[in-house]
Amino acid sequence: MTLFKPAIALMNRLKYPQKFFLISLLFVLPLALVMNFLISELDSRIEFTQKESYGNAYLKSINQLWKYVPQRQLLLQRQFYKNSQKSQTSSLSPEIDSLQQKIEQEFEKLTIVDRQLGKEMQATQKLEDVKQKWQILLASKEFLGFRTHDAVLDEINLFRRHVVDVSNLILDPDLDTYYLMDAIAFKLPAMQELLYKVMQSEAEIVFKQEIPNEKKAGMISLISLLSGYNEDLSLNMERAFQNNPRNNLRQSLSMPLRNFRVRVSEINSYSSQLVSQGNDFFLNEASYQQEMESTLADSFILWQKLSNHLDELLLERVQGFKDRKQFIVNFVAVVMAIIIYLFIGFYLSVMRTVQQLDIAARQMTSGGEMSLRLDSKDELSMVVRSFNSVAIALKDSETKYREIFENSVDGIFQTTIDGKYISVNRALARIYGYESVEQMLMAIVDVSSQLYVDPNRRRQFQDLMEANDTITGFESQVYRRDRSTIWISENVRALRNEQGQLLYYEGTVEDISQRKLAELQLEQANQQILALNERLKQENMRMSSELEVTRKLQKMILPKDKELAMITGLDISGFMEPAAEVGGDYYDVLQQNGRIKIGIGDVTGHGLESGMLMIMVQTAVRTLLQNEETDPVRFLDTLNRTIYGNVQRMSSDKNLTLSLIDYEKGRITLSGQHEEMIVVRKDGTLERFDTVDLGFPIGLEEEIEEFLSHKHIHLDAGDVVVLYTDGITEAENESRQLYGVDRLCEVVCQHVHESALAIRHAVIEDLRSHIGTQKIYDDITLLILKQK
Repeated sequence: MTLFKPAIALMNRLKYPQKFFLISLLFVLPLALVMNFLISELDSRIEFTQKESYGNAYLKSINQLWKYVPQRQLLLQRQFYKNSQKSQTSSLSPEIDSLQQKIEQEFEKLTIVDRQLGKEMQATQKLEDVKQKWQILLASKEFLGFRTHDAVLDEINLFRRHVVDVSNLILDPDLDTYYLMDAIAFKLPAMQELLYKVMQSEAEIVFKQEIPNEKKAGMISLISLLSGYNEDLSLNMERAFQNNPRNNLRQSLSMPLRNFRVRVSEINSYSSQLVSQGNDFFLNEASYQQEMESTLADSFILWQKLSNHLDELLLERVQGFKDRKQFIVNFVAVVMAIIIYLFIGFYLSVMRTVQQLDIAARQMTSGGEMSLRLDSKDELSMVVRSFNSVAIALKDSETKYREIFENSVDGIFQTTIDGKYISVNRALARIYGYESVEQMLMAIVDVSSQLYVDPNRRRQFQDLMEANDTITGFESQVYRRDRSTIWISENVRALRNEQGQLLYYEGTVEDISQRKLAELQLEQANQQILALNERLKQENMRMSSELEVTRKLQKMILPKDKELAMITGLDISGFMEPAAEVGGDYYDVLQQNGRIKIGIGDVTGHGLESGMLMIMVQTAVRTLLQNEETDPVRFLDTLNRTIYGNVQRMSSDKNLTLSLIDYEKGRITLSGQHEEMIVVRKDGTLERFDTVDLGFPIGLEEEIEEFLSHKHIHLDAGDVVVLYTDGITEAENESRQLYGVDRLCEVVCQHVHESALAIRHAVIEDLRSHIGTQKIYDDITLLILKQK
C-alpha cells in the first residue's frame, strides 16, 4: 500500500470528471506515442524501399553504359590487331561509330535519371567523373586508344558501387530481393567483366598466334573466377526462388538463368581448350567469338529480367507498407471510437453509483433505515450493498476496538495537549517498564519532562503536529521506569472537533531499540568502509603515477619520425596504440654504422610489468647492436638470456614474441618468432612468411639457441613489408568478427603504390572502421617498410 499512497492521495483530491480526464489523458498519450513510432517505422521502411528502387533505376542505365563501353573497347582492340597484321591504319568502323552513339544516348538517359534522383543518391559528381573520363578518351588520338577504356570502366564501376552503397541495395531485409540485388549489383557485373577480359585475352592470343605461360595462367585464373561466380549465382538465385512468397520468380527466371549458366560453362570449356590446345585451337576463332558474344548478350538479358522483377517486388513491398499503414490508422480510429463510447458509458454508470452512495451515507448519518438497490454488478455496487450491514456492525466494531486496544502488541495511547496521558494500553505500560496501566498513569504526569531524554523533543513533536495533524515514524529516545533508555517510533494523529479545535493526540508506539542498535553498528561499518576507500584511492593515485611514468618512458623510446626519415633505402612509417595505460607491444628501428635493425614484439598482458619488459627488450637490443653483434642467432640467444634473468629476478610470468629484421641494401634477414611478415611486391604479388620455426618466446626458457633460425628475403624498388602485432588481426567488431590477416593483406595490396605513411593510414582507418564502437582489448602496433 505504501507504493500506491501518492496515487491514492492524488485520486482523493480529484473529482470523478477530473479523474476520468486524467486517466484518459494518460491512456491516450502513450497510445499516440506508440502510433507515432509505428507510423514512423512504416514510413522509414517505405523510404528505405523507395531508395532501393531509385538505386535500381540508376543501375539500369549504368548497366547499359557498361554494356556498350567494353564492346567499343573490344572492337577497337580487334581492329588494332587486324590493322597491325596488314601494316596499315584505317578509320573507325561504322559499328564503332554506332556504339559511340549508343554510349552518348546512355549518358543522356543517365543525366535525366540524375536530374530526378541525383539529390537522394548523391551521385551527380560521380556521373560527372564518368563523363569527364569519357570525353578524355574521345579526345585521345592514339591508335591504341582501346587501352584507355579501362579508366572509363573503372570510373563506371566506382559509380556503380556508389549507387549500390547509397541506395541500401546491400542491406535488404528480404531474402528474395536481397539475392536479386546481389545478382544485379555484384555477381552479373563481375561475370560480364570477366567475360570481356576473356574475350580480350582471346583476341590477343589469336593475334600473336601463341599462348605464353603467363597468358595461360591469366586465362586459367579468369576461367576459375568465372566458374566460381557461375556457381554462386546459381546457389543465390535458388535461395531467392525458395524464399519468394509469390513463387513467381522461378517460373520466369529459371530458363534465362539456365541458358546463361550453360553458355558460361561452354565458354569455360572453350577457354580451357584454348589454353590446353594452343595453336590447334585458332581454327575455331569465329565460333568462339560468336559464342562469347551470345553469352554476353544472355547476361544482359538476364540482368534486365532480374532488375525488372526487383522493381516489381519493391513496388509490391512499398504498396504493402502503405496498405498496412492505412489499416493501422483505420483500426486504431475504430478502436478509439469504441473506447470513447464505452468510457462515457462507464463514467455515467460510476456517477450514478456515487449518487446512490451519497444517498446511503445520508441515511446512515441520520440514523434512519438504509435500503439501497442497484442494477450494476461492479465493485462499487458491492460497496453500496455493504452499507446495509455497516450500521449493524458499528456496535460490534466498538467492542472489537476495545479488545484490539487492550491486547495490541504495539503501545496505544491518548494524551492531552499539555502532555498528560488520558489512556494507554497494557502493551505501552510494558514497553515503559510498568507493571500495570494504572501504575503508569499515576507515575507519568508530564510527558515532556518525565519521558523524553531530550527535553525539547516534546516541543518538536507539537510543532510537527500543528503543521500536519499526523506524524509517522517520529523517533525519540525515552526513559523507562528504571531510568534506562530505549528508542521508540510513534505514529500519531491529532483529533479535532467540528470547529477545528484540537482536543487530544492519539497514536501508537513501537520499541525500535534493536533496529537503532543495528543502525549504529551499520554506521560504524560505513565509517570503516569510507576509511578503506580513502586508502584505496590514495593507493590508486600512487599506482596511476607509476603507470604514467612508465607510459611516458615507452613513448620516449619509440623511434621518432626524423630518425625514420634518416634510414637509407627504406620509407618507414610506424604506429602503436596501447589498449591500456601501459601496453606490452614493442617496435623499434635502429641504425648503427650503416646497419639497420628493426624489431617488433608483443609482451603477454598489459600494465606496469609488460611495459617494463618492453623497455628492457628495447635497451638490450640497442646494447647488442652497439656491441656489433651481427649473427642473428647469437643476437636473439644473448637477448633471451638477458631478459630471462631479469624476468626471474622480478618473479614475473611475462614473456614476449619477438621478430628482428636486419636490413642492408634491399636484403632482409628475418629471425625470431612473432606474427607473419607480409611482403607485397610492386606488381601486387603477395608473399607471407611464417616465423614459427624461426625462434622461441623471449624470457620463457633460458636456453633457446636450438630453436633459433633465420631466412633471407630480397626487396626490389616499390616492394612493401608489413610487420604487425595480433592486436590488429584479432581486433573484433560488434559482431565478434576478427579483422584477420586476409583483410590486412587486401588493404596493403590496394595501396601498395602509395607511400609507407599512406599505407599505414589506410590500414589503421580500415581497422577503425571494422572495430566501430567495440572496445579495444589489445595493443595495436603496425610497421610499414617500403623499398625505395
